[in-house]
Amino acid sequence: MAFPRAARLAFAIAAAAAAIACDDTMTGPVATPTPSALTPTPSPAPHVVYVGQAPGVGPANVFADAASGTSTTMIHVGETVQWTWVSGTHSTTSGSCPLGCVANGLWNSGVTSNTIFQHTFPTAGTFTYFCLVHGTMMQGTVIVQ
Repeated sequence: MAFPRAARLAFAIAAAAAAIACDDTMTGPVATPTPSALTPTPSPAPHVVYVGQAPGVGPANVFADAASGTSTTMIHVGETVQWTWVSGTHSTTSGSCPLGCVANGLWNSGVTSNTIFQHTFPTAGTFTYFCLVHGTMMQGTVIVQ
């Protein structure tokens, strides 16, 4: 017995709807991938520069890199310098002292004492700085590679 055309069409639509609604039991449920957790890269410790006087060393108006003992600090791009006041009232101010000291606006801690100031260096280069209080007699350099 032949089914009328409308009945065949209704059956085809019902079968298609059932097929769409069915899960594929042959492969099981689709697994949702677990996003891998990003492991943060620890930031390296800041490079310390003593401001005023290196602990137990030398004159009172200096910038003294904790690693080298000099007024020059060598770091890599993206690293941070931390100036730590040991004695006196000073600043760490970016700029140069060709004929009197001139700030260039990259950083300035302001004149202060008993504080810590940090600056991160995003690009390579040689960066000079000075103390606003002591000018040419208190200068330092950060070399970023």
